[in-house]
Amino acid sequence: MVLCLEMVYARNQKVLERYMRNELDESEFLKAIRYELDWGYEWQSFRRLFDAARTLGLPVYGIDSEPRSGFRYIARRDAHAAARIADIVEARPGAKVVTVVGESHLARTHLPRRVTDLLKKKGIEKRPVIVLQNQEEIYWQLAEKGLRDVDVVSLGPGRFCHFNASPIAKYEAYRQTIEAWDREPDDDQGLDLTSTVYSIIDTILRFLGIDKYTEVIERPGRGHDYLVDLYPEVYTASEHKDLKKLLKSHEFGAEEIDEILGHVSERGSCYIPRINGIVIGQFNMVHAGEEAAHFVNLILKGEIYQQAPREMLQHDLFYTGTLEEAIGFFGSKLIDPSRNHFFETEFYQYYRKDRAVIEAETPYSYEDFNAIINFILLHKKFEQSYDQYEEVPQEILDGIRSEPRRANILIHELGYFLGQQIYDAYRAGSLDRRTIASLFRRSFRESGSALRAYLDLTEKVRPAAQEPAGGPAPAPPAGPGGKESPSTS
Repeated sequence: MVLCLEMVYARNQKVLERYMRNELDESEFLKAIRYELDWGYEWQSFRRLFDAARTLGLPVYGIDSEPRSGFRYIARRDAHAAARIADIVEARPGAKVVTVVGESHLARTHLPRRVTDLLKKKGIEKRPVIVLQNQEEIYWQLAEKGLRDVDVVSLGPGRFCHFNASPIAKYEAYRQTIEAWDREPDDDQGLDLTSTVYSIIDTILRFLGIDKYTEVIERPGRGHDYLVDLYPEVYTASEHKDLKKLLKSHEFGAEEIDEILGHVSERGSCYIPRINGIVIGQFNMVHAGEEAAHFVNLILKGEIYQQAPREMLQHDLFYTGTLEEAIGFFGSKLIDPSRNHFFETEFYQYYRKDRAVIEAETPYSYEDFNAIINFILLHKKFEQSYDQYEEVPQEILDGIRSEPRRANILIHELGYFLGQQIYDAYRAGSLDRRTIASLFRRSFRESGSALRAYLDLTEKVRPAAQEPAGGPAPAPPAGPGGKESPSTS
């Protein structure tokens, strides 16, 4: 058996051999192959390969060539690596050749095909085995079938996929590598996080079955664009003054700027539809996933670049906001399935705690805290049996009509709760991708449509054990004006 590695250039083979013979210590070897400059990923993981090869007495070869910058050079590098591998096989015809490369090289027409073709020209036949790792498309196919904790999947003769993490874990590892490359790892200033954010958007679109290159977005007065051409600008704002300057240049008012600054400060990132931009303060994969989902939602609805919010009744604003929060939370669950609303929100962490604890450890008074949690619990009870109500309970109406700060808290909590339910229902098989994709596209311009959509959705995601006797709840009763929901006007 021999080991071939992409991380070492073939031109450094002599240095590699000296290191394997313990003629160079680790620091000398890494300096000689320009590891930090030409590769730069965490050394600890790669060291295990070299240690195992040394223990087993396996020859190790570097197979890569410059330049590594940009996908346009992959074909050139594949041709070089294939020639190198074919020469090694020819020199050691009885050996098993284990090659460790990035997934970009493992497309059927790339390195595997080139190696096979070169070996055939040399009159050598070898059985190829390709092992991919953590492929998103396969992961979601398994998830739809309810197959969890699968380690290895056969993709056909000689092709396998191995799973040891959720699909987005590799993006988080990549983000951590970006931070390691930065001179100040604790500060995201100066980092270009665009590719990371775009990868998150791509993940959400793939789940929804949307091709960014063919999806057409209609823009009133502007014709249409392809979705890929409308990806958001990604801004890194480490200081409030930089973000303020950006927002002022787009004619945001003082209150709007303060609200956005608060959002960035609290959650680390914020999607701003009016400028179609995602602002990154302190990068967090989960919250970036949430903002990416907001972008996907609003771009599919055609509601970006609007210079001012649409005039809407209070209950329309409330439930539209709640649904958008739910979609954002669901998108973050695609990025990190371990996220759980009930574990992270203070309203569940401190529920039924005494006054002293609540007022010492949360930003709320005891009365405000209980008013908020009671609204959420009453609203969820209302959802489960709204057909029994002639009108919406006054406590719920008071919450919907509350001052903006309180209303935003209620929208946030109710939306996150629903987002968790949507994800759980998807995993349980009661919601499919097509239904979720239609939710991402649905606009609520008609008054009352957001409330109807909310009630319809909560009925679909309700666990079977909570359904009223006799099956799912019937359609909402007709309200004033013929609307099929209790009146909230």
